[in-house]
This record gives sequence, C-alpha cells and structure tokens, in this order.
Amino acid sequence: MEPVTDPALWGVVSIAMSAIVLAVAVLYAVMPSADGGVPPVPLDAEEGYTYTCYCCPDPVRVTVRAPQAHLVGRVAGGRREVSAEG
Repeated sequence: MEPVTDPALWGVVSIAMSAIVLAVAVLYAVMPSADGGVPPVPLDAEEGYTYTCYCCPDPVRVTVRAPQAHLVGRVAGGRREVSAEG
C-alpha cells in the first residue's frame, strides 16, 4: 500500500480539522461559567435583603429572613451544641 500524497486530499483534511477546532472553540466560548454569576449574599446582609441567584437555568429570588429561635444554637443533625463550662 502506497502512502497518500494527493495534495487535494490533504487540503480537505486540513480544512475539516480547522473547522472542527473552530466549532469546539465557539462552543466553549458560549458555555455559561460559574464566574459570570452573582456573588453570594454578604454575611452581614440585613433581614429583608432580596437578591436574584442565577445559578440555575431559571433565576431564583432569595430573601434573607431573620434567624428563627428554634434553630439558633443547633448544629448539623439537629442536635444542640454542648458547651464545656464549669
């Protein structure tokens, strides 16, 4: 079997490869990124502060609420914090 040396074939192959690379670059450029989103709500946000989160396909409106008394002092798993005093 002889190696392929036809210049027209190599031209078609190089154009096809260039088109594939260009298509991948365009798809990468139009993909959404996490860096383009809105930063998280600040830790010192007051009650009633409302912001829009664009982390999902549909924007989500979030309103900061006051801490609820029955949740204050609890840790993950629903147990109360235990302090080692005295």
